Amino acid sequence: MMRARLCYLLLFLTPVAADAVPPPTPADLAGCEGSAFVVDRLVCADPALKAADARVRVPSADQARLLDAASDYVERQDAWFQRRNRCAFADDQPDCLRDAYAERTAVLAALVHDAAPDQSGQCGKMAVRIGTLEGATIIRDDSRLVAVALPKPRSSWRPFVTAEPRGKGWRLRWLDGAHIDCR
Repeated sequence: MMRARLCYLLLFLTPVAADAVPPPTPADLAGCEGSAFVVDRLVCADPALKAADARVRVPSADQARLLDAASDYVERQDAWFQRRNRCAFADDQPDCLRDAYAERTAVLAALVHDAAPDQSGQCGKMAVRIGTLEGATIIRDDSRLVAVALPKPRSSWRPFVTAEPRGKGWRLRWLDGAHIDCR
């Protein structure tokens, strides 16, 4: 009987799943009214981050279509959003968020970047056009965005693709360590 009472007491004291707050989803705008999420509170407290969030949170219809057509080396919106939320665990949360939004802004701008003035190049065996836009290296083939690479940031944020200068070209390195040389 004592064991049963102890079990009931433990069940009563155990938090239930209904009390858990799910993480925000990509469709959620930064909830500035009493949000429980660290990332949302940081975004809402900083006017520049709040403006950046509004620009990148929901891509336009054209941007969404171009993101869907982009190569696997361009991070999908929901995957970026999940990585952005991990800034909540960083020691340098505001800097992490600034770099996350800078990367996403560069990717969305690259989707509509005019590749005409870009130089012909090659990444591995693939013929590409290589250009730059606001510090980002943009790689396109004839029909789609192949990659957007950024220099390594100073914060704990890690871009999906980084561009490392190598002689007359670049080494593009993905988060998983895979790389390709472009010239």
